[in-house]
Amino acid sequence: MSTPGSAKGRPQTRRFISGVVEGFYGRPWTMDQRTELFKREQKWGLNTYLYAPKDDYKHRMYWRDLYSAEEAEQLIALISAAKQHDVEFIYAISPGLDITFSNPKEAAALKRKLDQVKEFGCRSFSLLFDDIETEMCPADKQAFASFAHAQVAITNAVYQHLGEPETFLFCPTDYCAVMCTPTVSQSYYLHTVGEQLLPGIDILWTGPKVVSNKISVESIEEVSSVLKRPPVIWDNIHANDYDPQRIFLGPYKDRPTELIPKLKRSAHQPQL
Repeated sequence: MSTPGSAKGRPQTRRFISGVVEGFYGRPWTMDQRTELFKREQKWGLNTYLYAPKDDYKHRMYWRDLYSAEEAEQLIALISAAKQHDVEFIYAISPGLDITFSNPKEAAALKRKLDQVKEFGCRSFSLLFDDIETEMCPADKQAFASFAHAQVAITNAVYQHLGEPETFLFCPTDYCAVMCTPTVSQSYYLHTVGEQLLPGIDILWTGPKVVSNKISVESIEEVSSVLKRPPVIWDNIHANDYDPQRIFLGPYKDRPTELIPKLKRSAHQPQL
């Protein structure tokens, strides 16, 4: 019997992933700052970095555009630096602003972009559908039963196209409890994602709120039941991109150690 999270039925021993999400709005970090981060992560015992800067144009707004030769050189060096410091580099892309899910050309563009990043040496990926409008275009309304079905279809297709990577993360549009209609346990969107998303794909979750003061074991058990897998915590507790004039400092608390066996992985978004 394979262990939870194994790909293609192969038993795996997967480390508990903990690290840093660069997923904020505002000026992205520089390549030198990211390399410095990898050094600090290695020193602190963290092992993961999720590349998802909202204002990197080719991550989100112009997600279809391939990287130039100069950009490719920088990303290759960055991915290599992460490996040198035993940090897993996860490349995320956010196509949700304007993608037409039912258009085969759109799916092809997404696959082409991720194939390019794979050529840079990246082996771990993520599709993010956070902070987008939920209204589908007429063509997608005809093709899919719901917004969740549309997202799941393209995510499963990309995951399989990439060869079912060991690490592949999905960020739902309803990524915390307060966003769920009417509740987490009764959310049609989350139930569809849980039932239809391939089991090797992990799902990101920020807790009760976008910025959660507390994350309880009971709340994680509830969402795990709906998603049919333990979530990955994207923790915004110290993120300040919604109030950039302040730096939020303080202890990392109200995250009981009893959460650890209830989670698939964990990643933390720091302040800017």
